[in-house]
Parts: sequence; structure tokens; C-alpha cells
Amino acid sequence: MMIIPYTYILLVSAIINVVGTVPTLLSDSSKRYSWIAPLISMLILLMTPGIHLLAYVAFLVVIGILGMITLMRLNSSIRGVDYMLISIMILATALALYTSDLALVLLSLMLISAPTYLLILMGDPSVSIEVGIKYVVNMIIATVLFFVGAIIISSGPSLITYIIGFSLLLLGLSLEVGAAPMHEWVPDVFTAGNPIPVSIIASIAKIAPFIVAIKITLTTMGLYGIPTYYLAYMAGAFATISMFLGNIGALTSRESPRVLAYSSIANMGYVMAAFAAAIMGAQQLALVGLLLQLFMNAVGKMGFFNTIFSKGNNAVSTWLISLAFIGTPPLLGFWSKLYIIIALVYGNLTWLAVLLVINSVISVPYYVRLARELGTGWRGGLAEGLMLAFTIIVLSTTIPPTWLIHPIMNLVSHLVLTL
Repeated sequence: MMIIPYTYILLVSAIINVVGTVPTLLSDSSKRYSWIAPLISMLILLMTPGIHLLAYVAFLVVIGILGMITLMRLNSSIRGVDYMLISIMILATALALYTSDLALVLLSLMLISAPTYLLILMGDPSVSIEVGIKYVVNMIIATVLFFVGAIIISSGPSLITYIIGFSLLLLGLSLEVGAAPMHEWVPDVFTAGNPIPVSIIASIAKIAPFIVAIKITLTTMGLYGIPTYYLAYMAGAFATISMFLGNIGALTSRESPRVLAYSSIANMGYVMAAFAAAIMGAQQLALVGLLLQLFMNAVGKMGFFNTIFSKGNNAVSTWLISLAFIGTPPLLGFWSKLYIIIALVYGNLTWLAVLLVINSVISVPYYVRLARELGTGWRGGLAEGLMLAFTIIVLSTTIPPTWLIHPIMNLVSHLVLTL
């Protein structure tokens, strides 16, 4: 039986998404069917060549579908295009892990970032224009920093030149995902922007940048014999700043969107810690922690921002998602933090593991406050259904998730580029 190369599947998905969506935009009446082509294009991605990649892609598809349903709650002026943009982001996130070509990896980063420029402009024009400009300017700077850093460290540099290139890549990554110290745009955009598009930016858009960064770094540092501790301590410093600044900022904030903004900064610090552990040699453990924490962030942020848009949701779901963010066993957030901590200890970064535990404790009060403020009672409707779906994902790891952890460990083989 002949196996179809996954690159062809990604290409077919992109063609169906674009070509299939365009006819539905020709009239207002046909826009109601504009979700069909993006949905099909995402489901096609499940035709992966192996079970290990399927575990990753399946989560992306589920989050993409929930993201599309989320956008249905908004009276969008670009109805149909917004669904297509979500599908492009999911496709690019799958491409980021699968491809071993540097040009395609960098292309996937652009395909993730560019759709968010349009999504952030959805909402009240008097607010979204100003927020959108601030967001777009920061993302353009982030892309330039990331690309310049990636090119420098991929060109056979000396140790000093490599460290300069890695610093630029790290700054670009931090600005892209909203990690400290490049986080200035996050509180303003998350607070002033419409909660629905912000939920997409806070979730789906965070996954690919880390995957691209870790692939480029692991490949080049091994190729050019760069000492790992230089890079790991730089990433660890970024992680520390982001964890503390994010959690302290969330503790001192009162508006729920602003609390979630600083929560996102803290979560990106946890993921950055996993990045540091991967650099120190704990690739399998770090990849599990990194992806599970990104999955947790995606599920939680989409759930909470949908709840803010609805001005509340059922208390059971809001409490469970809050507890998962804190790291309560056996919810999804517990497993992500556990594997990051194990990876840090294995990679001789025990000090960073201790700081991560301290920050998890610091986060308890504001997540409890979020659960109390947003858990206003059972409502019913589409918002309730979405929240239940996010809650089921959080609860899916109640049984030790070997069915998810083992496939992710085997994804390490996809972290090598051909230079």
C-alpha cells in the first residue's frame, strides 16, 4: 500500500480551503455555508503517515473546529474569510512540526501570524483599529527579529555570532507569543480587543512559534557544536522573568481579560522553561511538557475568553479549567507542568523547576478569583456547549494519558531540519 507524502496532504488541504471558500463569499446567502470547505480542509490533515503525528494533528483539528464554532458567535463582517483563516493557521501549525525544510518552517510561522492581523480587527471599529495597529506592528517586529536570528544561527556562525543570533530569535519568539520581557502589547490587546478573536490569538497562534524555535535551535546547535548551557540559561532567564511578571501582574489586576493577559505571559514562561530543558538534552520529556502546556493554554484561554464574551458560564467548567491551569492532578495542566519539571531536573536546571513550582503556587489566588467571577451559573446555548467541550478536553487526562504522552515523545524525530 502506497503512503501519500504528508506534504501533498497539506497542499491539498490548502487548495480545498482557499478554492472551496471563495465561491461561498460571492453572495450573502451563500456565506452560511462558508464553514464547509475550511472544515473539510482540516479533517484532511488527519490523514497522517503515522500514529505519532496523528496525536498532535488531532488536537490541532479539534481546537480548529472549536475555534470556528467560537467565531460563529460573532457577527463578523468577514464571515467566511474568518473560517478560512482559522484553517490556514491549523494547517501551518501542522506544517511547522512536519517539515524538515528551513524555508517551509519559516513560512509556517508567517502563515500563523498573518491571519491574526485580520482577526484582531474584528469587533468595535473604534477600539479594534487602535488595538489592531498596535498588535500588527509588534508582530511585524517579532517576525523580523525571529527571521534575522534564524538566518544568523543557520549560517555556520562563530560562538559569539551564534549567541547574537539566538538572542534575536529569542526576542522575536517572546514578542510573537507575548512572553516577558517583550510582553508590553499583551495586556492592552487582550483587554481592549474583542474576546472572540483574542481567544484565537491567545490559543492557536502560540503553538507554532515555539515548535519552529525549538527545531531551528536543536538542529543548529548540534550542527555547529554550540555549548548548550549558554543557550539554556538565556532561555531560562526569559522563562523566569515571564513567570514572575505574569503571575504578579495577574494577582494585581482586577479586570478578567487583563488577568488572563498576564496569565498568558506566565504560561509562556512555563513553555519557555520547557524550551530551556530541551536545549539541555531532555528533548522527549520537554516536548511532552511543552506541547501539553500549549494545549492547556489553548483550551483554557478559548474557554475563558468565550465566558467573558458571554458575561459568565457554568461554575463547574470555570472551576475545572481554573484548577487545570493551577496544575491540579489529574487534569491536563498537572501533566504538562509535571513533565516540564521532570525535564528541567533531568536537564540539570533544578533551580528553574523550583521557580516554576513557586509560580504555580503564586497563581492560585487569581485563578480562584477568575472561577468565582466567571462561574455565574448554568446558561445553556452555544457558549455552554463550547465550555463543556473545553472542560472535557481538560478532563481527558484523568486516566494517566499514556495514549497522548508516548506519541508526543516519538515526535522528537520531527525536530530535525535539513540545512
